[in-house]
Amino acid sequence: MLPLSDILIWSLAGVLFGSLISWIPGFHIFNIMALLVAVFGVGELMPVQAFPFFAIGAIVAYAYVSAISSVYFSVADESAVFLLFPTQRYLLLGRGHEAVLLYLIGAVAGTLILVIGALFIFPKVLPPIYQATSPYITYFLTAIVLFMFMSEWPKEGDRGKTPFQRLWMAWRQILGGLLVFLLSGILGFIVMNTNLLPTTSAYTRLTPMFIGFFGMSWVLLNILSNPPMLEQVPDDRIESSPYNIAKASFGGALGGTIAAVYPIITGGMGALIAGHMTSQRGDDAFIISQGVNRVIYYVGAFTLLFLPNLRLTRGAAAWLVSSIYTPKSYSEYLAAVGVILLSAGISFVFTYYISKFLARGFNIVHIRKLSYFVAITLVIISYVLTGPMGIVVLLVSTAIGMMAAAFNTRRSYCLGGLILPVLISMTGHTGEVMHLLGLG
Repeated sequence: MLPLSDILIWSLAGVLFGSLISWIPGFHIFNIMALLVAVFGVGELMPVQAFPFFAIGAIVAYAYVSAISSVYFSVADESAVFLLFPTQRYLLLGRGHEAVLLYLIGAVAGTLILVIGALFIFPKVLPPIYQATSPYITYFLTAIVLFMFMSEWPKEGDRGKTPFQRLWMAWRQILGGLLVFLLSGILGFIVMNTNLLPTTSAYTRLTPMFIGFFGMSWVLLNILSNPPMLEQVPDDRIESSPYNIAKASFGGALGGTIAAVYPIITGGMGALIAGHMTSQRGDDAFIISQGVNRVIYYVGAFTLLFLPNLRLTRGAAAWLVSSIYTPKSYSEYLAAVGVILLSAGISFVFTYYISKFLARGFNIVHIRKLSYFVAITLVIISYVLTGPMGIVVLLVSTAIGMMAAAFNTRRSYCLGGLILPVLISMTGHTGEVMHLLGLG
């Protein structure tokens, strides 16, 4: 194990690196982890034993600071206010800083729940629960996907002039979601099971696909919609209640834990399940629960890599790190818990002051100009990491992400790019699907 001073230095470096990048719209933790390896050259500039602690600092920073891009840069025209996420509604009302404060309350609650769980609950409870339930993960995953579609009821069925138009209006959102899920799944299957991308991109082959699904498509929407830059209130005040905070924290922790422990189930899917189980109500509760959920999902999943009697590898970040060095001792596990607390404190300060700064000067640099810069940056990153074919994957996945917006369906259906190939692999039908697609 590294000396404590080295752990602190590399963890702080990870927090700084993650904080500098995570507020930029379109960046995801997968992109950040790929950049970590590309920029710092693990084993050359950075000792391999330091990589897990560097990574956990960057992941904690992402879980906190990415709230900035979610609140301030995912804006749309004010006519869509009733269709937007709660954070976007807050922004259109000049309350973007308040939305960030609500998220930070949830993030701090999630950090405390995670640390207490890691010290006193996870080592004893998680191994037997995981051993008992892991053989049924394929059924869990299939049930969650079905629930995602079943939870969307036919809408707008009273707007068409003819019976056929009303039928189409009612079902187009659900059918659009199915189409997005299937197209994402086919793209993900091809990317995972063929030599479309160079073998040197083994660790980053999913990066251009996720940039297109969740980053580039959102950035293009900002460019096309040319949203208004409204004056924001930078005051430190929130409208919520202790009951809402406690209930949202419980729901967020439940969803985040489900997503952190079981493979392929993402934070959004876990939040959907937990939200229905705990009957979440209100925009403030939603934003707080997202803060809890994202910290436990991202940081908690990665922390399982340190747990000596379980050592689960959950998420792309954990897979990337474990391919280079896997922590082995209980001392490293305790050090990781301490790094989480330290990194969370620093990330909180970063997020708070970035939000203050943006709230005061939100209308100085238009989001459209920033989106052009981010779009070019995302293309360069995709090319550097995966070559010319990565750009092709980026274009296709961006088109699929834009389809989700066009059908006004959930962006999370793009996770079909990960879920469908894994389900096919788990059920042993990869060969048949390859033959069906003419790939083998």
